[in-house]
Amino acid sequence: MYHPPNQGYLPDSFLDLAAASVPSLFIGDLNVKHTIWGCSANNSRGCTADNRALLFLNEGFPTYHSFRYNTAEALDIALTRADVFPFCHWSVLGNIGSDYLFIKIELKKS
Repeated sequence: MYHPPNQGYLPDSFLDLAAASVPSLFIGDLNVKHTIWGCSANNSRGCTADNRALLFLNEGFPTYHSFRYNTAEALDIALTRADVFPFCHWSVLGNIGSDYLFIKIELKKS
C-alpha cells in the first residue's frame, strides 16, 4: 500500500481493517513516522496508526535512507492483527543501491 506524504491522515477505512475477522498482513510505504518502529520522530499519522488494534512487525530498523539529506527512517511498515503477529518474523535486508531497503517477512505456521 502507498499513502503519499502530502495527503494528511491515513483513511479510517484502512486503519479499521484491524476489526475484520480475517487474519491480515498489511505492508506499505504509508509515510507514517513513530519512534516505536524506528523513526527519528513522530508525525500525526504515526500517532494515529499507533492507537489502533494493528501490531507493528517493524523492529526499529530504518527502511529508507535519504542520500540527499543523509537521514534514515522507517517509512515502510508492516502491520498485522494480534492473531497473526506471533507467526511473523520481520527483517531488513542489505542495501542494493536504492534509497529504500528490502524487507523480508517470514510467516511460520506452528
